[in-house]
Amino acid sequence: MTIYDGADAPYWNGLTEGRLVLPQCACGDWLWPAVSQCGTCGSENIQWLEQAMRGTIFSWTRTWHRFGFTENIDLPFISIVATVEGCGIRLLGRLDDPDQIDPVIGENIYGKIGATRVGERDIPTIIWRRG
Repeated sequence: MTIYDGADAPYWNGLTEGRLVLPQCACGDWLWPAVSQCGTCGSENIQWLEQAMRGTIFSWTRTWHRFGFTENIDLPFISIVATVEGCGIRLLGRLDDPDQIDPVIGENIYGKIGATRVGERDIPTIIWRRG
């Protein structure tokens, strides 16, 4: 079912369907953010391949104060930038850690798909967990 459009539509539609799909050019380069043409070889032959939601923590931050679109997230919350295993693409998500223990750069994590309420919409979100 197609809900989103634009160059990154397969990513968002994949999350909506419960899958993580990421773009790879025919030359082998992984492309993120999503584009319609490879910056390395110029090809428009891009495939969206399903990836496991596993990776390592690249960076993180704990948010203590509200800002736009966080009204429905309990404070404080931890945002994670994760390097996805197998492709090296870095993706943002939230850490599911009720104990609020500081993450460790390089720590192994795995993801599940959740949602973040933005206004009247639920936006698919990767929820990272330790392990």
